[in-house]
Amino acid sequence: MALTIWVLAVFQIKWNRTILVGLLIFGILAIISESMPVALPKGGYVTVSYAVFISAGVLFPLGVSLSVVALGGLLVFGKVVAGEPIFKRIFNASQFVLSLALSYSIIGFTRGRVFQLDLYWITIYFAVALIYMITNMSIVTIALGTMQRKSPWSIWVSNIKWAVPNFMALAPLGLLMALIYNNYGPAGLLLLFVPLLLSRHAFQLYVDMRENYLNTVEALVQALEAKDTYTSGHSARVGKLAVAIAEGLEMSEDKIEFLKYAAVLHDVGKIGVSESILNKEGKLMDPEWKIIRSHPVMGQTIIKNIKFLFDIGQIVRHHHERYDGNGYPDRISREEIPLEARIIAVADTYDAITSNRSYRQSKTHEEAVKELKRVAGSQLDPELVEVFCKVVTSEFTSQMSNTGPMPIASSY
Repeated sequence: MALTIWVLAVFQIKWNRTILVGLLIFGILAIISESMPVALPKGGYVTVSYAVFISAGVLFPLGVSLSVVALGGLLVFGKVVAGEPIFKRIFNASQFVLSLALSYSIIGFTRGRVFQLDLYWITIYFAVALIYMITNMSIVTIALGTMQRKSPWSIWVSNIKWAVPNFMALAPLGLLMALIYNNYGPAGLLLLFVPLLLSRHAFQLYVDMRENYLNTVEALVQALEAKDTYTSGHSARVGKLAVAIAEGLEMSEDKIEFLKYAAVLHDVGKIGVSESILNKEGKLMDPEWKIIRSHPVMGQTIIKNIKFLFDIGQIVRHHHERYDGNGYPDRISREEIPLEARIIAVADTYDAITSNRSYRQSKTHEEAVKELKRVAGSQLDPELVEVFCKVVTSEFTSQMSNTGPMPIASSY
């Protein structure tokens, strides 16, 4: 379909030197922009080519603007395409063509008016930009949802919060690009392309900063796991299991990200527990149990002043509460326990059962599920156990182990 639309549009153009120069300039800018993407958390990416595409859409006939976006999708170079199959380029070029062709329908209302800075053209421009963004995101999320076997809607909702800042930054720049090219030609356009690349760099820094948050959290956990040989890899696995449960509950992406931090850090309070207690073989004495059971409160204390961790202190504090109210440190029960803490409790218990300890061997996935069902309603939230059993299969845990060595772990 995209190829047909493109070919038909190209054959309708009355080619001349001005149009060819425009195609060459915007085509080169599109290729450069597409070769410098910013990856989104749930798949897909955004680039500053968005501004280039929309500018071309309002400046040139449809056949020229579709040629610009097709070149941007097909002739990408650099790390972004290293080792990738050719069909990905074809898909990108196709969805660019379809998105711009649909948004171009708005330009039909211009009735041949020359592009300029007035309310009419600004309205047309932002309508085109908005329709392009929505169409582009919808096509990509449907494709990602199909490949990843996830809800396209959940991916769309997750990525829209990243796409909107990109839209707000690049749409005005694209408008300015069209105005400068229309009034001053290629020379003025090249001067604007530098701040366009700076905009891309700023967005990349923003995405990297959020990724670095989790890396910082994982570094804190590695400090803990260097002390306790039985918890090596435990927090990372609990994090993956907790996220799987949250996705089964169809929690929002913001809450899942919040949960991920809490799950990875749930045992950070063990940094304050003596190694002789953490690594003791055999039964712990009552005073030692008292110290072990203080780790949720210690964990809350450690992270409460770290601003980028948001308010996960309460989750860390309550991940050892029991559904029947016989847990610690506060002996709260049922819905009094934060949902995220109840999720972590299920994931934590499963990983403890399926991991080796000095006094017992690990159990199989099937044995662990049977044990979870046995303690559902007393130790664990029965509804979350039910969700866990649906979403966490032996195949899922096998995939987890294939991401790296499966070390031994413990859960107090």
